[in-house]
Amino acid sequence: MCAKIKVIVNDLKKTQGEKITFTNVLVGSGKSAEEIKKAKLKGHGLVANAADGKLVQTIDGHAYGKKEVEAVVAKLLQK
Repeated sequence: MCAKIKVIVNDLKKTQGEKITFTNVLVGSGKSAEEIKKAKLKGHGLVANAADGKLVQTIDGHAYGKKEVEAVVAKLLQK
């Protein structure tokens, strides 16, 4: 996760961390390549899964910021 998005996610952990599990995953570590492929991302981005593991939303690349990440969190909270 790029530094810009990591800061946004870490801030959201402070306010929403009791409701949602946030995980920062570096591309190339663990099962990241598998998750990227499953999410149909070109190389990296944001992958939001529900508690049951079902894919809720993806955002490709760096074309997003705080507003978009907050919208994804709101969507997850509705699940």
